[in-house]
Amino acid sequence: MSEPEAAGPVPARRRRRSTVVLAGALAVVVVLAVLLFTPVLDDSLDVQMDPASSYEDALRRADALRAQDGPDVNPVCRSRVDVHGSRTPRAVVLLHGYTNCPAQFAALADAYAAAGWSVVVPRLPGQGEADRLTDALSSVTPGALVDTAEEAADIAAGLGERVSVVGLSGGGTLAAWLAAERDDVAEATLIAPLVVPRVLPEFGVGPVSRAFRYTPDVFLWWDPAQKERLADPPYAYPRYSLRSIGAYLAVGRAAQQPPRRKTRLERLVVVTNENDAAVSNVGVDRIGAALTLPGVEREDVVIPRATGWKHDLVDPQGENAAVIPQIYARLGPLVGLPDLARPAT
Repeated sequence: MSEPEAAGPVPARRRRRSTVVLAGALAVVVVLAVLLFTPVLDDSLDVQMDPASSYEDALRRADALRAQDGPDVNPVCRSRVDVHGSRTPRAVVLLHGYTNCPAQFAALADAYAAAGWSVVVPRLPGQGEADRLTDALSSVTPGALVDTAEEAADIAAGLGERVSVVGLSGGGTLAAWLAAERDDVAEATLIAPLVVPRVLPEFGVGPVSRAFRYTPDVFLWWDPAQKERLADPPYAYPRYSLRSIGAYLAVGRAAQQPPRRKTRLERLVVVTNENDAAVSNVGVDRIGAALTLPGVEREDVVIPRATGWKHDLVDPQGENAAVIPQIYARLGPLVGLPDLARPAT
C-alpha cells in the first residue's frame, strides 16, 4: 500500500491564490479610485471663442441657431434672438435652467428687448422637446453644453458692444464657465448655479458625476407623487437624468478652476437662496472666488429662508408664480433692469 500524499503544499497554493485574488481586487479598487476621484475621465472643455465678425454675421448665426430646433421641439421652447436692426450698446445671453427651456426666460427677455438690449436665449441640449418624457437628456455631454453656450455668446458679441450673461441653475453654471473663459463677457449673473446638488455631499460630486456618465442612465421624477402629471411650468420636464446631471457638474468643476481669460471680468453677481431645495449653496463661493480677481465688482445676494421663495427665481409659470412680482423687483437691479415690471403670465 502506497504512502498518503503530503498535505503541506496545498495550504501554500491556497495562500498564493488568495494573494493573487487580493492583489487583483486591490488593483481594481485603485483603478476605480483613479477614474472616479481624479480628472482623468473629464472632458477637456477648451474655449472655442469665435465671435461674430459683424452684425450681419451675427444675424446669419442667429438663423442657424434657430434652425436647429426641429419639429420635435415645443414651439415655446425654441431658441430666441431679439434684435433691433443694428448693433446695440448692450447684449445679453440668457441661459435657462436644467430640464426647463427658453420659455423660462421669456418675461426677462421681453424686458431686456424693451429696454433696447439685443437678446440671445439658446435652447440647451436635450431640453425643450414637446415630449416631456423624452430620453434626449441621456445624450447630453459637457462639451455639447459649453458649445451651445459659446454659440450664443458668439452671436451676442456681434449684436451688442458689451455682452452680459445671466443663468439660472444649470444655466448659471454655464454662465460662470463663459465668464471664466471669454474676454468678451463683461458681466455675469449667476442665479442659484448648479455646483452641488442638494442630495449630494460636496466630496461626492466628482466621483458620482463621473460614474453617472459611464453607467446606464437612470431617470428620476422631480416629484414622485405627481410623476408625469407635474406641470409647473407646463413645458419643463417632470423627470431628470443622472447622466445629464453629471454633464452639468463637470462644467461646474471646470468653472471652479482659475479663469483663462486674459482680461478681468468687470462685474459679477452671485445669487443664492437659503430656501433652495434643488441645489446646495456649498461650492458656489469657489466659482465666485475664481472669478473675483482684483478689480472685479462683485455683489453677493442671499435670498433669506423667510421669503419661502423656491429654486426657480425666474419662470413666471414656475413654482414661484404667486410671488414673481416681488422676486422680479429684487432681481431687476441685479440684472441691469432696475424698472423690471410684473411679467405677463
